[in-house]
Amino acid sequence: MNSIYSKFSFRAAGLALGVGLATVGMSLVSGVASAATVTRLPNFTDDQFDGLIQSGEFTEVFVAEGRIGNNSLNLAERELGINDKAGTPVQSAQFVWGNGTVYDFTLEYTGSTVNYNVGGTILSSTAFTEPIDTIYIRTKETANSNVQLKLDSLKTFSAPSDDDSDNVDYVLVEDISAPFTLTGTVSFDWTGDQPTRSNLAYQIKVGTSEPVPEPLTILGSGVALGFGALLKKESSRKQNKVK
Repeated sequence: MNSIYSKFSFRAAGLALGVGLATVGMSLVSGVASAATVTRLPNFTDDQFDGLIQSGEFTEVFVAEGRIGNNSLNLAERELGINDKAGTPVQSAQFVWGNGTVYDFTLEYTGSTVNYNVGGTILSSTAFTEPIDTIYIRTKETANSNVQLKLDSLKTFSAPSDDDSDNVDYVLVEDISAPFTLTGTVSFDWTGDQPTRSNLAYQIKVGTSEPVPEPLTILGSGVALGFGALLKKESSRKQNKVK
């Protein structure tokens, strides 16, 4: 999977990414190694991400989510959540997003506890203890809305938008480990009618990746298996002659 995309190392000072209509700047601190890499996935779709889940190439451990919901304290819709791999919230909260208001943001995973703080609203869960090595960050917008997710320490700039029709964008972060902490800011803004539910949202999908064997590796394994079967057959033929 790694060879499909062009990578950028966190070692490059001041690196940040613009993702579609969203701007995503990243800084991973605490347990994240300097060798961690961030990859833009232009035109990557939800169907392709679902394909990674179904094939076992990526397994979600937990998801930290922010969404417009019904943008009120009404319990009918959540605005913040920590979700399990099935997408079920294990912790959720109501939140009122100001149009264009910037909120401080923290996501911490200790290896046994997830702490998620947006604008002073804090969610915490001890439901997850699995090791992790990969993060997918997904943003979802409408034609008249925007999500800004900026994480500290790295400068941000506006990269060319991929202008894909689904208004969904992904960034891949690899070679990480727990504990880690992400800190920064997040904001939603819109013009005209306010979006609803998950039509304006972001998800930070934390989990593990299973490398896909390279074609030559698969070919080599096939040759080895075939050669082994041939030797076994030849050995059996010789034993039959001796009898």
